[in-house]
Amino acid sequence: MTTPLPVDWSSAVVPATAVCARMAAAVFVGSGPLGAALPLRVRAALAVALAVVALPQATVPDLRDATAMTILGEAFVGAGLGLLVAATCAAAAWAGGIVGSVTGLAWADEFSPAGDPQAAGLARLAWWLGLAGFLAVGGHLAVVAGLVDSFRMIPVGAGPAVVAARVIEAPGSALGLALSLAGPALAAVVTFHVAAAICIRTVRFVPGAGMLQAAAAAVALAMLVVGLPTWLDGFGAAARGRVERDLAVAASAVP
Repeated sequence: MTTPLPVDWSSAVVPATAVCARMAAAVFVGSGPLGAALPLRVRAALAVALAVVALPQATVPDLRDATAMTILGEAFVGAGLGLLVAATCAAAAWAGGIVGSVTGLAWADEFSPAGDPQAAGLARLAWWLGLAGFLAVGGHLAVVAGLVDSFRMIPVGAGPAVVAARVIEAPGSALGLALSLAGPALAAVVTFHVAAAICIRTVRFVPGAGMLQAAAAAVALAMLVVGLPTWLDGFGAAARGRVERDLAVAASAVP
């Protein structure tokens, strides 16, 4: 004959499930830009590890009467926090995509005409450079710290509306970062086009097919090489600061 344990499992299981839901959503949404580079097993293991670390620090009210909506609310909060991180980290890819679309420098058609147009183009190269800079300045540590601290500042069962308001601002903020990063390269490409147009009209030279596009692509690549410290150190520092600020503001705004 067994004796039931004198433990109210609802007071432990429900909060733990809510914490896992928030962390899982944050990890899966936040790591979305990595795509196939981060396997599903690794994401699941990372979510479980972060949930285990965050659970003792979580501010958890009495949730014995909680319903499935509490779990869904925590998943929504986690997805919002993950989207803040993903949007900021994707700003480098947006900057590369802007430059690539202006210059026509995209190699996807040559490598895989039926594949993803971003898989082998300048946008993907810029994204990897931005990710390298983000990791070099410890941006991943800032993300982990922000997600763990979110449980202390956003109690389980509170805050979805505030996080949603912050998420709405994330795309515009990330686009501003992308434009500031792509600005010098765009200015160089526009200057080249103006100079080329003046030269062609002056000497009455008819360029061959694709010649101007190739020259503009070379200018864009040259600007990328010259501005490599900006794409690495500059973007990494800016992205880390923005991630820290976004996560802190989203958490501190919860009453």
